[in-house]
Amino acid sequence: MTLSRKTLGLSVIALTLATGPTNAAEIKDDAEIFSRLLTTAVANEIREKCDSIVAREWRATLYVLGVVTYAKKQGFSMKQIEAYRNDPDEQARLAREGYAYLDAGGVDRAAGTGYCALGEKEIAEKSKIGRLLKSR
Repeated sequence: MTLSRKTLGLSVIALTLATGPTNAAEIKDDAEIFSRLLTTAVANEIREKCDSIVAREWRATLYVLGVVTYAKKQGFSMKQIEAYRNDPDEQARLAREGYAYLDAGGVDRAAGTGYCALGEKEIAEKSKIGRLLKSR
């Protein structure tokens, strides 16, 4: 997923602003952080592949900043954040999960179809992904 690296990179750059005591848990094991990154990655992939859907810029920005707030409260260190950001296994995991979500939602990535239908469904359902998107 081309956006997964971009999304992960942008989110983790924002996370680097969050400093605090080191948490004993690993950031890669934090389901909330991964879930938010996955939501953002899938929404961005839909937006990039569907001309009739755009991002809700402010809402998406606030959503990513929520990851920063959460990580800060969890006390993840800069070292943990940087390791997560640069971990190719975690980047691959995000892409794998994102593709699985798209595939399950009826997207045919090879043909480049189904992105708009999935995006419109997410918007109509007001899902986490849908709240980051809007129809043109």
